[in-house]
Amino acid sequence: MADRKPIKQAHERAQVALFLQWFNARYRTNFSVVDEPDPPEAIIRSGRTTRWVEVTDAFWSDAFAKDEYSYATPGEVHEPIGTGPFLNPDEAFSKRFVDAVRKKLEKRSYEVSRVLYGPGYLVVPIMYPLFDANTMRVIRELWSQTQINDLGCFRSVYMNLQMGRGPVQRWSAYGRI
Repeated sequence: MADRKPIKQAHERAQVALFLQWFNARYRTNFSVVDEPDPPEAIIRSGRTTRWVEVTDAFWSDAFAKDEYSYATPGEVHEPIGTGPFLNPDEAFSKRFVDAVRKKLEKRSYEVSRVLYGPGYLVVPIMYPLFDANTMRVIRELWSQTQINDLGCFRSVYMNLQMGRGPVQRWSAYGRI
């Protein structure tokens, strides 16, 4: 298998850049990346305020993730997702989204960043071509039924919609302000 690390890093940098472009315009800030320790993906600063950003993708399925990464990785043979049928895609994606966010909220290794810089921002690129209002409804339902040991490492969660290319929106089911 080809080395996917450069593709993953470029993807994460692009997600942080999209998020900061939106965030700075929305909240009239001037955050820029000052470090990339990985994890988290970025330490950001605006004036005297320092925060941090972590990125986690929410893919429709493992097969869809393999399709996307194999297509983008030089030297790797593209493995398309196939033609289906795909049963209950909103439910499948929603489970993956909730699981991806839950894992990040429960991950103890972010406590160091929280202590140093305060709660960070979690950016979740939505890698699901069928995302719509029904998908959001299913996510909210599943989220309300999920037990999560939130360690308080994140200030808020942002969804990067339209296959991770924007627009960005704050996920209102989670967040402190």
